Amino acid sequence: MHVYYLDACNCDWGCPCQFNAKPTYGNCEGVSGIHVIKGSYGSVKFEKLNMAFIGSWPGAIHEGRGRASFYIDDRASDEQFGALSKIITGEAGGGPFKVYKSTIDSMQEPRRARITFQAKGLNSRVKVGDIAEAWLEPIRNPVTGKIHRAIIELPEGFEATRMEMSSTKTVVARDGFLDFKYSGTYGSFQQVTWKGP
Repeated sequence: MHVYYLDACNCDWGCPCQFNAKPTYGNCEGVSGIHVIKGSYGSVKFEKLNMAFIGSWPGAIHEGRGRASFYIDDRASDEQFGALSKIITGEAGGGPFKVYKSTIDSMQEPRRARITFQAKGLNSRVKVGDIAEAWLEPIRNPVTGKIHRAIIELPEGFEATRMEMSSTKTVVARDGFLDFKYSGTYGSFQQVTWKGP
């Protein structure tokens, strides 16, 4: 599927996890939003639908013991909800989801929610009802205040091979299972294609 992918967490700008290093503050927790530009699972198509993922790990993601919540666009039909649920939980395999699945010990089953996704580059935003939000903003030079652009290229990246770096206005989760709030932390935005197994 071809998507816009927004990612935000509690790490400093750039996120050490992207380089297989330990998270900035020892743990990792964040919100990711996905807007499907074009995609299908078998015969089920789901263009223009949104998904969101909230995750929390006590250490580096690859060390496991994570917890996660999953949300699917409430506009999805039952068939689309089923297909997107299999994808985002990693059950379908492929994309970054199978990697995340291997690191999660405890999760909430996917639930429907009103998800709005505004694709505006480094000002993009995903909002999951009153449950979660990640709103990006450009990184700014601390001396001049000018926008400081940065791009990470990861030839073997499992989320994306090219990621536009940002800061965050806010990254928050409050669904009762995962609760946190940050600002001025890591964010990224990219357009990417993920394939199944």
